[in-house]
Amino acid sequence: MLNQDLKVPGLQDASAQLSLLRVLWRSRLGDLREQSLIRQGKGWFHISGMGHEALAAIALYLEAGDYAFPYYRDRAFCLQRGISDFDLATVFYAKRDSSSGGRQLPGHFSDRRLNIWSHPSPVGIHLLPACGAAWGMQLDGKRNVVYASLGEASARQGDFFEAICFAKERRLPIVFVVEDNRIAISTKTAETNPLALGILDKDEWMRVDGSEIEAVASAAKQATEQARSGKGPAFIWCDVERFSNHSSADDQRMYRAADELETMHDRDPIAVFQRALIADGILTEEAAVELQEEVRESVREAYRLASETEDPRADECGLHLTGSSKTVVAAPEIDLGDTCRVLDAVNKTFHVAMDTLPDVVFFGEDIADPKGGVFNLTKGLSSKDPLRAVNSPLAESTILGVSVGLASYGKRPCFEIQFVDFIYPGWNQLVSNMATLRWRSFGEWKCPLVIYAPCGGYLPGGALWHSQSGEASFARVPGIRVVVPSTPSDAAGLFWTALHGDDPTIILLPKHLMWAEQSNKEPVQAIPLGKARRIREGSMMTLVSWGNCVELVEETLEAMNEPIDLDFIDLRSIAPWDKDAIAASVQKTGRLLVVQEDNISASVAQMIVAEMCGQASVLQSLKSPPIIVSKADVHVGFNPVYEYAALPDRERITAAIQHLLSNTLESSLKFESVVTPESAPLENANPAVMTAPASKSSASKTIVVPILGEGIRVARVVSILKQAGDTVKADDPLCEVETDKAVFPIESDVDGVLETWHVNEDDEVKVGQDLLILRQTSSVPQPEVVAPNEPVGYETLKQSGGLSAEALKQLQGIVPATIDVTCRWEAVRDARLRSKKTPGGTLSTATMTAWAVAQAMKKHERFASVVRGNELVYDADRIDLGVAVALPGDALETAVVKSVNQHDWVKFQEVFNDALRSTRHGEIGSKNRVSLTISSMGAYNVRSAIPIVVPPSIATLFIGAPYLLPDPKSKNGGTMQVASLVLTFDHRWINGVGAAAFLSDVRKGIESFDLV
Repeated sequence: MLNQDLKVPGLQDASAQLSLLRVLWRSRLGDLREQSLIRQGKGWFHISGMGHEALAAIALYLEAGDYAFPYYRDRAFCLQRGISDFDLATVFYAKRDSSSGGRQLPGHFSDRRLNIWSHPSPVGIHLLPACGAAWGMQLDGKRNVVYASLGEASARQGDFFEAICFAKERRLPIVFVVEDNRIAISTKTAETNPLALGILDKDEWMRVDGSEIEAVASAAKQATEQARSGKGPAFIWCDVERFSNHSSADDQRMYRAADELETMHDRDPIAVFQRALIADGILTEEAAVELQEEVRESVREAYRLASETEDPRADECGLHLTGSSKTVVAAPEIDLGDTCRVLDAVNKTFHVAMDTLPDVVFFGEDIADPKGGVFNLTKGLSSKDPLRAVNSPLAESTILGVSVGLASYGKRPCFEIQFVDFIYPGWNQLVSNMATLRWRSFGEWKCPLVIYAPCGGYLPGGALWHSQSGEASFARVPGIRVVVPSTPSDAAGLFWTALHGDDPTIILLPKHLMWAEQSNKEPVQAIPLGKARRIREGSMMTLVSWGNCVELVEETLEAMNEPIDLDFIDLRSIAPWDKDAIAASVQKTGRLLVVQEDNISASVAQMIVAEMCGQASVLQSLKSPPIIVSKADVHVGFNPVYEYAALPDRERITAAIQHLLSNTLESSLKFESVVTPESAPLENANPAVMTAPASKSSASKTIVVPILGEGIRVARVVSILKQAGDTVKADDPLCEVETDKAVFPIESDVDGVLETWHVNEDDEVKVGQDLLILRQTSSVPQPEVVAPNEPVGYETLKQSGGLSAEALKQLQGIVPATIDVTCRWEAVRDARLRSKKTPGGTLSTATMTAWAVAQAMKKHERFASVVRGNELVYDADRIDLGVAVALPGDALETAVVKSVNQHDWVKFQEVFNDALRSTRHGEIGSKNRVSLTISSMGAYNVRSAIPIVVPPSIATLFIGAPYLLPDPKSKNGGTMQVASLVLTFDHRWINGVGAAAFLSDVRKGIESFDLV
């Protein structure tokens, strides 16, 4: 019999009790109908709620404004809440008019009208969104509650514990219900769930018998009253049975004993409740049978009608991925001044948003005052409204999961991930909830939120988890919008648009640009997503970039000797992206270069190139194959050597520009390319060579402003602690500087006497700027950097190389083609070792290889010729050879070795060395007769590169740095030393066979060299 003292609204009324019984039978018979239809081949999947029906009693305590986050066995609960049998039937048949439009499995309940949140398949990930909805109710001061249920196996998920912690921390109006049927598919859980293990406080959890409707109702009454009264979350642990297989794809007879399957039905909540109603005289046996048959027929009819409704439409597969991105948003009133930093632009936008958008809520680690975020992005917000700018726990899944629920409820979360590298603990929330909610509910639910995070490198010392950009990880997830602003006005405009949008938007803020003062010429506008920004307009090539690399490209272009006539586009909106703008530009220029900071594989750059090459009109307009300058598939290390070796730099961008402008599509397709300068192997990046001066006398040392923290570029000298003439010991503080983050002492790293200061108190100084000169008194030799290829700071890189505009015009006429061979190096290596014992001293390998080239040129007339306009000219009396020479300041010049065909070996050495020596001293010879130029970057350990050909030369030969390979002739695993010979030639005058023959003779000459 029912407990007549139970204070359950409606359950003391006979009609209400019979109504609840009808709901229970609707649930049970609906499950049985679906199982029957599966056996008839009329459905694809079924998951049952049989044994869990008592949870319907909790729905009796929910009011109209309450929210429910049920799990997949809550069929009876959802029916009691208001979902119809027809609704569930359309879900079973995956019909277009179902709650998911045919996109979700049965059991994934959803109804926006009833505030039943769309259930996802990954277990437990709906709990943090439930907390977000509860927080929204709390912010609005409502007395509503949230119901969130799960199976006991899901209680081992991390999101379960994060949800419990967040609900208790903020005293949220939420009721958690664990439905414990003691088995997870086939795994027994009675001894492994967190309550059994003692992880949860048993005193906080009301444990009830799920076969007793009145027990569940009593617990529900107590729990909802507690949550509704502001006393914080309530917890129910309900012991139930799972009467059916886990799903239609399972057979529990394979792993559960027959007597267990039989005796569990003694705890059938429907049978127990119905017997109590009969015992109380509310129901007769005959009426019970009639009720059951009536419900059975009603359920059958609902499924029949649902089967006849419309199926999903194939052309709607992409419908409701996102809302419209073309919504016009009024411009915000944000004054950025004449100059501004990105971080200030974001902060100003946040303040305007807080003042004008009452539903915006800020949340993240350390965002509240006085810190205001590690980048000061949220400074002042919590002082203005502490309820809407709140510090989060150190839990990324909480940040992302709560944002989804808060947005579903109706707020506009703007949540911070401190560094994008740390977002992955919350990845499940992003890809499984945030990205899918609108699509999986067929547009019924939406998720208007902003997640922003600093990203990227070019700030030494970040290492693996403070230096990645990662935009491609987000861009490939359907349903997510991704933007990467590179200017203060773009940052403000894109944030403003995102804060007014109806979809989840990821905004990545490049750290290197965060603190940089940038000029601001235009008022802030709301920037439409999917719209690129043109920085420069030109006709020779299209260059696309975004984020940190925008600044890098601009510096590269400014450092080139001659201006390049190119279209420079800041993509800025990654998803959606401006395909039309890039396609139109490439059709105009015929060349495409994409520069990105992210990994190369499955990247945004590859997406752009693939899309452009997939459009016939764009592909037909290409004059040269597209090039990507990118970080390789490698992590960023802590030592700056690793960082600058991994990330794109000016040299690689310059090389890519030159290669694009000097190459054609036809020649590139005819010959297989070797490693290009823009994608040179990472192992070619050498650290600086450190040597000590021979003298032990005192030396002067310049102390500079060190790296002061993530993104810090400038500081102010607040106090000078040592004066000129003072004795300084290693580790002594010299001065103090103040940044936006803190006050730092700058210390000496050597003993000495302070000679002079270059700055005064209150001066603004930049990272890397000279502070003072110290005369060292230690006798310990100090290291001196002598290698020219030391990785240096991004700000201090200088680029003086590159081709002149005249050379670029000459290149337009040639048809370059490239071949390469591998050459054994032992002969010249051994000859060099032997030369050390000769009176003339050590002979360079460059002299020996140049001799081999000269001999091959004498045999091959076309490689001894020069181009004069549209003619090829050969002078048998004089053949000049060019040799590329590196000059100070990264400049390049060609040394001209004249009349190489007239000299014997002894004379050739003299003429060769004189030519190099004169060129290094500024005596530049005429290159009008140079038929071929030899290039090498052996000092940088570059193994291979594609050289370019500039008329009048007919070819350029790159000789790579030697390296070891397994010797195929060795029987004991020996190695051989080899070098790459890469020949680029003008295909108008030389065919591939002739080039191969010439290169073969060069190789033979090097491999058989024996003149020393």
